[in-house]
Amino acid sequence: MISAGSIEREVASPGGNRRFVIRLAADGAVVESVLYRGDTLCVSSQVGCGVRCPFCASGAHGVARSLGLEELLAQRALVEARMDRLLARVALSGSGEPLHNHEAVSAFVELCRERTPASLTTTGAPLHHLARWLAPDGPRHNGLTISVHAGTEATRARLVPKGPALAPLFALLAERIPQTSGRRRKKTALAYLVIAGENDGDEELAAFAALARPLRLFVHLYAYNAVPTSAHRGVDRPRYEAIYARLVREGLRVRMSSEARTEDNGGCGTLVAVRGLTAHRDGAPGHERATVHDDEDACATS
Repeated sequence: MISAGSIEREVASPGGNRRFVIRLAADGAVVESVLYRGDTLCVSSQVGCGVRCPFCASGAHGVARSLGLEELLAQRALVEARMDRLLARVALSGSGEPLHNHEAVSAFVELCRERTPASLTTTGAPLHHLARWLAPDGPRHNGLTISVHAGTEATRARLVPKGPALAPLFALLAERIPQTSGRRRKKTALAYLVIAGENDGDEELAAFAALARPLRLFVHLYAYNAVPTSAHRGVDRPRYEAIYARLVREGLRVRMSSEARTEDNGGCGTLVAVRGLTAHRDGAPGHERATVHDDEDACATS
């Protein structure tokens, strides 16, 4: 499976993230994988992404193609070969919409169960595939996070233009979540990426809370860091914390972004387009160490 690709470059950051630039053997296309905290691997499911979220660097140029099963497995195998401990988790939350690559992703998740269970992040598109992942006899994942990022249809259409609208998405969730076992429900969550001037207003947050509250799922409240392919910006820390407190008061169970998600090197949404890093050779071929300069635009999103 390693023959499906090779690591062209590795960039490590002081915060602990290790980003791997992987060239695929089939056509020379490049994808990126990120190792968080030394034991959690984020892999890409497509070359680019067709959802075209305007705040995300991964899909800024659309999608070229989906990855095959061997290419998904190769990302894991190549990174594991450079690790000094076992992987604890695998997440399909790199470039691409996993449900647009349903067959290969389903097979990958099933194979991962043999060693390291896999989770995925999706916009929910297409809904008939999401319904399958929510079914009691659906793929045996280790976590399913649904990216919402909005409380109103207009905002959802702007931020997730190729994803399902909120009404059919939450109708499906309202139908399927009550049928989900307690164990699988704990592994299902909603994601809300806070973007200044887009979805950080009180009315938008209240609308999202009204949709999310009946489901009683965890909400991942992601902080946004700018990427060079987008003019969007995140809110400052006091506002981010105020939004967290607001959603908690609304009755939601909310988790803040981890440090790994807000790192300049490999933060979600930045793969294949990272700026503001100066690489220095550490003496080993194919390895680089990244440093961030205060006068450059560091790019990372969650």
